[in-house]
Amino acid sequence: MILNIDDYFLEKTQPIIKEYSKGDVIINEGVISDYFFYLKYGKLAVYNYTDEGKEFLQHKVDAEAFFGEPAVLLEKPFPGSVKVTSDKAEIIKIKRIKFMDFLVTHPEQCLEFTKRIATKAIAKSNTLKNIMFQNPEERILRLFENYKKGNTKEMKINITRNEISQMLGLRIETVIRTIKKMEHRGILKIKNGKVFY
Repeated sequence: MILNIDDYFLEKTQPIIKEYSKGDVIINEGVISDYFFYLKYGKLAVYNYTDEGKEFLQHKVDAEAFFGEPAVLLEKPFPGSVKVTSDKAEIIKIKRIKFMDFLVTHPEQCLEFTKRIATKAIAKSNTLKNIMFQNPEERILRLFENYKKGNTKEMKINITRNEISQMLGLRIETVIRTIKKMEHRGILKIKNGKVFY
C-alpha cells in the first residue's frame, strides 16, 4: 500500500496547498518547520551553501514525493535549502501534528511512510559512500542507477552535467570527460546532448 495523497487524506489533514514559480525557495537550510512537505507536481532541488557562498546540490525532488521528513519528524533544522527548478510547482504543506495523528490512526500508511524514509536514508548512505570511495565513472554510474529507481530499460537522465558535478563533488570537466569515455565504451548513449542510460 502506498501513502495516497487523495481526497480522504486531504480532508483528514487539512493541508495548505500552494503553487510556486521557478527559483522560489520553499524552505531555507536551518529552519525548523511545523509542516511536512509533499511535492504534487514540478521539480525541486535541495542545496547547501558553503561558507564561501558556493552551492552544493544534495539531490533533486521529483513530483509525488515528500521531502525533509526526518527534520520535521524530529523537529530539527532542515539540512538544506529547497528551491523550485521547474517553471511551476505545487506544494502540499501538512501541519506536523495533523499528519502524525493521521499516521497513528492509519497503521498501514504509517508503515509505508516509514519504508519510504528508510529507502531514502539508504540511498543517501550509498551516495555518500560513492563520493568517498569510488572513481568518477563509478560515482556517475551509481547516480544514474539511483535516478532510474530500478527501471531496467534505457531512459533519459534528466540531470545536467553541472548538477552531476555538484551532486558528486566532481569538477565539471571531469564529468564531461568521464561521460564521453563511457559513451565510447558503450555504457551509455548521448543523443542531442542528452544522456541515455
